[in-house]
Amino acid sequence: MRLFPFFIRHFLPVGLVALLGVTLFSSVTPVDSSRVDGFGIETDSLPALTLDNMESILTLVQSTGAEYVIQDFNWSEIETSADVYNWSAVTPLDLFVSSANAHGLKVVAVLTGGPVYLAASGQPLDMKAFGERWEKFVQAAVDHFGESVDIWQIGSEVNSYQGMAAFLTPLSPDERYAPNTNFYSDILQSASRIIKSADPNDQVWMGSLTGMASGSCAMNPLTFMLEMNATKAWKRADVIPYQPVQGAAAPENQAAGLNTSACSSNLMTTPGSMSAEIQAVQELARQLGGKQVIITGLRWSSTDLQSLVSARQISADQLEADLLVRASVALMAQNSISTIIWNTDLSSNPSAKNALTNLQQILKDAKPLGQVQGSTGSVFEYRFRHGGKITAIAWRSQDGDTAFPVALQAQDIRSFTAFSADADIVSNDSGLVIPANDSSEVVVMLNERPVIFTGKSSDLIQSTKLAITDQVELWKIELKTAAVRWLNNQKASLNDMLDQWLDQAKESAIEWGEEKLDELLP
Repeated sequence: MRLFPFFIRHFLPVGLVALLGVTLFSSVTPVDSSRVDGFGIETDSLPALTLDNMESILTLVQSTGAEYVIQDFNWSEIETSADVYNWSAVTPLDLFVSSANAHGLKVVAVLTGGPVYLAASGQPLDMKAFGERWEKFVQAAVDHFGESVDIWQIGSEVNSYQGMAAFLTPLSPDERYAPNTNFYSDILQSASRIIKSADPNDQVWMGSLTGMASGSCAMNPLTFMLEMNATKAWKRADVIPYQPVQGAAAPENQAAGLNTSACSSNLMTTPGSMSAEIQAVQELARQLGGKQVIITGLRWSSTDLQSLVSARQISADQLEADLLVRASVALMAQNSISTIIWNTDLSSNPSAKNALTNLQQILKDAKPLGQVQGSTGSVFEYRFRHGGKITAIAWRSQDGDTAFPVALQAQDIRSFTAFSADADIVSNDSGLVIPANDSSEVVVMLNERPVIFTGKSSDLIQSTKLAITDQVELWKIELKTAAVRWLNNQKASLNDMLDQWLDQAKESAIEWGEEKLDELLP
């Protein structure tokens, strides 16, 4: 048990406590950037990982340029007997982590599951017993993977009916339980303390929040965030992963089933699009301390895809790639979401693989310029800038495969090069060059399939200035990140020093406290 919070409150001088502040015992929030960070993949959307296919699957993910891979570290499979940990009992996690690192991928370890050796079928675990074993499991995971894993997510879909079941009924994880923010805050706080003690620069992601239209949502995500904010654990999370659910609806439209969802809330008006839903989550996260929101588990189910593709001349795989692109582009350009994790099987859907590769290649480190068209009407156009290079991504949100002429403003760009978002190769040699007309417009034919347009400013001086500005901004971000890491390390050293001091002082402090009690209670 860590006794120092009690002793800091009661035995250190008030001025010193004020100087240390409440953030002393937690890491500094990572530097936020308005630039695109990149994309990732949830491994549960890929073929089950084995010793035989591990290398080929991670090579496939690496080939897209994706930054992140999210993998469950399921306690139920790892520790089937008390204090006996088999990290490759079902999924070869040791090989996965080492191979992902070798492929330059950042592993997000999702700590989930529960102590099956304490469970009885259909009966929830005693929370106190769970808490004691949970801390041992987290410590074992950090001890085992701490040098190779820098991002830890604590649970998933924690505002759903199944969010707590994975922990409390590990023998039947599909049981339905109401979300319990007090219980979840306890396990988030204890996990964060253990993780940050090992490496103060590791990130702790809160368990993902499932979207408002999800059939499994049991508590509105905004309500869950507010209740978490009322606990000390809220400050322990560095990032809030959000999993939007659209059902059989395009991202520009209101999610299907939203009006009948158990997650309805009077905290906001009904969002008319995925972007509007994310904006509400971001706004609350900002009000509650500037937490970064990322998108995770972005997907459309096969049933939803079949419903949406029924009147189209394209395949369900192509439609899936289109929807993932349209959602990602809108969220990154309009909402300044820096990181988006897809949930799609890249091994069986070449359109999705190509689309992810193209977006990662074109948007990495790009600065979102927002929405150019689409506030009204059916044409949606978003833009990004990297130096003097402008990327516009546009589509129509209705009429399916029927194309209509659309004008894109070229300004000082003499021509755009156009590519299908899921093109196999994106290069100046493979694209279609479309020159601007006398009105500084590029007129193109668009349907619901997103198209990528790239162009460069003809103003060489301005392009050079923008390139320099971009590089300086990136250097500033790197410097801030380095400063945060240094500060985190200093805080960790101070924590260690205080722990040692309190270990030495606590016996005499306890004796002093007992004497005072004797005086008060003779």
